[in-house]
Amino acid sequence: MTEHYTSPERLLPHFFGDWEVLLTLRTGEFTERPHVGQPHDHTHRMGLLMAARTSAFTDHF
Repeated sequence: MTEHYTSPERLLPHFFGDWEVLLTLRTGEFTERPHVGQPHDHTHRMGLLMAARTSAFTDHF
């Protein structure tokens, strides 16, 4: 089973209007060994979305 993560596709709808999506990346699945909080081998995948505001009004959400 792959742990939950937010993919670039799930993030895209939050960047509309005065946002320009510059880059989306995603790793393949990889296995991590046990560590604190996760006592067994487990599978991860990482994603990245980079966006920039195109509006002059960048101090509001």
